[in-house]
Amino acid sequence: MKCAALTLDFAPGARRFRPARLAFLMVSLLTSAAAAWLLGQTLAGNSRQADELARLTQSHSAPIAPAARPPRVDPAELARVQFVRQTSQILMTPWGDLLAALESAPPNVAILSIEPSATRRSVALTAEAANPKAMLDYVRALQGDARLSGVVLVSHQVQLQAAGSPLRFQVQARWGGHP
Repeated sequence: MKCAALTLDFAPGARRFRPARLAFLMVSLLTSAAAAWLLGQTLAGNSRQADELARLTQSHSAPIAPAARPPRVDPAELARVQFVRQTSQILMTPWGDLLAALESAPPNVAILSIEPSATRRSVALTAEAANPKAMLDYVRALQGDARLSGVVLVSHQVQLQAAGSPLRFQVQARWGGHP
């Protein structure tokens, strides 16, 4: 007894090779081949250009001048420049306004020393007051002056060895806005 071959067709009526699929496959293969050919041409051109560049570089191998060094700076010249800058900064300080603001002290406050710093646009002030109220009134007056900013009471102490036991205090302030 002979067995007949069994054929199973799960998709009856479907064609296995459609012409559109075959055409799409052929177009894809041709496009891939063209891209590979263009890649080969580009790589060959790059190789030729690299060889030409190497040949030109070797033929023009004239000695290259070393990079120019920056000129040596004379320390004396640097000191002069820094001195001129500091002097200019000091001359541009609004000394009149600054001293007028600091000297607007109540009658019972005496300014002992003024230490300005033109580079930091700040001033340190040492003064004596007859009492704590006079000291605080003076600090508030400085804080209210538009010509000064950042007015801070740094320290204070009673001078017991002096007559009347004055209150010595130090104030720091900036002028001309923030540095």
